[in-house]
Amino acid sequence: MLTAAAISGYLAYDAARLSTTDVPYALTAKSWGEDVAHVPLAEQEERKQYNAIRGIGDLSQSVWLFGILCAGCLACAGYSFYA
Repeated sequence: MLTAAAISGYLAYDAARLSTTDVPYALTAKSWGEDVAHVPLAEQEERKQYNAIRGIGDLSQSVWLFGILCAGCLACAGYSFYA
């Protein structure tokens, strides 16, 4: 459980670090194999907002998920030491 807590804690830290930087949509699209060189910047910004709301691009929600998972693993590990 301590290993799972450490891994989820690191993932929460990494998601928090990545969610604070403003990454251009062209880099995100490139990682998915999408070419947006011909797309205007306004359209790229709309796609970025759509992805942040409805897609997997919003990492701030992942911070909460991994943070709660880390706290739960730590609580379980602590309980197993005292039980």
